[in-house]
Amino acid sequence: MTGPTKIRLDALTKRFPGQSRPAVEELSMQIPEGEIVIFVGPSGCGKTTTMKMINRLIEPTSGRIFLDDEDVTRVDPDKLRRRMGYVIQQIGLFPHQTIAQNIATVPKLLGWDRKRVDARVDELIGLVGMDPADYRDRYPKQLSGGQRQRIGVARAMSADPDVMLMDEPFGAIDPITRDRLQNEFLRLQAEIKKTIVFVTHDIDEAIKMGDRIAILREGSRIAQFDTPERILVDPADEFVADFIGRGASLKRLSLSRVRDIELGDWPTVADGTELADARRLLAESDKGSLLLLDRQGVPRGWLTGDHLRAATGPVTAGDGLPLATVRPGATLSDTLNEMLTARYSTAVVVDDDNRYAGVVEIDTINEAIRGMQTAERQRLRGQALAEADPVEPTR
Repeated sequence: MTGPTKIRLDALTKRFPGQSRPAVEELSMQIPEGEIVIFVGPSGCGKTTTMKMINRLIEPTSGRIFLDDEDVTRVDPDKLRRRMGYVIQQIGLFPHQTIAQNIATVPKLLGWDRKRVDARVDELIGLVGMDPADYRDRYPKQLSGGQRQRIGVARAMSADPDVMLMDEPFGAIDPITRDRLQNEFLRLQAEIKKTIVFVTHDIDEAIKMGDRIAILREGSRIAQFDTPERILVDPADEFVADFIGRGASLKRLSLSRVRDIELGDWPTVADGTELADARRLLAESDKGSLLLLDRQGVPRGWLTGDHLRAATGPVTAGDGLPLATVRPGATLSDTLNEMLTARYSTAVVVDDDNRYAGVVEIDTINEAIRGMQTAERQRLRGQALAEADPVEPTR
């Protein structure tokens, strides 16, 4: 269900000096509150220019911008920007400032007192999955690329803005870290429910991250503005279909999440279990291994028959072979990627406390793909029947 409109663009246009055509041409759009709206399109189509006009880092040539029904086209741009978080691909942390000082930048500009600023800094470092005690006094150069990107997101949220603008925020990170940051951000968004405008050139990222996607042509003209599933199932025209590319059914794995499917189970054995009991449990199962859990129920690895035959005492948490874990919010596409590198083509699902919740096996993914293919064939069959036998208009 669509919420109230948070941002409205009315015939927004940008002409740069010396260019024969506008970079953005009379773009009108309504962005619902609490949703992630993705701008995606070919290089040079105007998507970043459009986003920068929303907080007036680039001033529009004409047209209007409404935020909560207020025309902000002529208000003080600095005050407008303080109402919006901004995350860029290069992160943009101040290298001479600590992590705490970076996050505190906007709250200090807003006149927050020291106690409130310190509390907000620690809250945000924790919110992005890092320990405030370990990281608040470090400098950006002491962090990995993924950690710096997390802090960039934390800084954008520092003054608790209703709107966040994100310009290819995960584009400069290695693929594995990128997937994990995307998942972490989606988990975070489920809690904070910000209105987010997100620019990317990657249609797969758009499908995974967006509640809605605006596929843009040159001049930021909208080719299609719709939900990811609708765009995959019913592209508006050849331009959209070409931009999506082949493998639409596989791309739809990014729309389904682990929490949406029925999890399988696996025989588990607890840390400290006697060797004879572990061997008996494996013999009675139809699996080739046991899943070793520590005393808190956290998965620690796979125990094979070879392990148990070579062991001389109770099983311990350090005995298991490495495993791939995912959370309920992970997409089936991410889960498949994890499974391809896993020993048993099986992903172990853990809850927010990292405790064992079930497994996803390759057969589950195959069944999901078959279901998508069946639905796609039925859609195409229905479309063909409709085109062959159009309904006569009512006279």
